[in-house]
Amino acid sequence: MEMKFCHSCGIVLDGNFAKEVAPNLCGYCADEKGKLKAKEIVQVGVAEWLKSFSPKEGNPDFMKRAESYMNAMPAWAKE
Repeated sequence: MEMKFCHSCGIVLDGNFAKEVAPNLCGYCADEKGKLKAKEIVQVGVAEWLKSFSPKEGNPDFMKRAESYMNAMPAWAKE
């Protein structure tokens, strides 16, 4: 079986931890109508996820890291 990932945040869409609520989008990144949430809203969630497993030394800017990560994702890639 092919693994699917959210095109916005990269989470595995396996139905256990995150479900696909719109084509290639998880429930964290899509609203109740299946539309991609605003980048700023998704960015906060990605920053919190990065913070959960990253070293805290040096007071890293997790919002900036989240922005860099998201720019590599298909939903946010610059054309």
